[in-house]
Amino acid sequence: MFQSNSGEETPVSSAFRLPSLNHETVRHILLGDYDALTEVMNRLAVLGYCDRTAWTEPLRTGRNGEYISVMTRKRTIP
Repeated sequence: MFQSNSGEETPVSSAFRLPSLNHETVRHILLGDYDALTEVMNRLAVLGYCDRTAWTEPLRTGRNGEYISVMTRKRTIP
């Protein structure tokens, strides 16, 4: 990035390192009627657990009237 007047490149400092973050991943899966799924998604958003947009759009499972939605959440390990 910077060069000295002698034409030699200045080495990048190895003192600066980004902190390593340890994460655990948790997936929540909702199975059920469409109205029940959307109600639970909205309730969890109101409680502050996750944003409503964190959930996938409910998809039909192939069973009569059953839908599935997934939300992935990462948590930092202390």
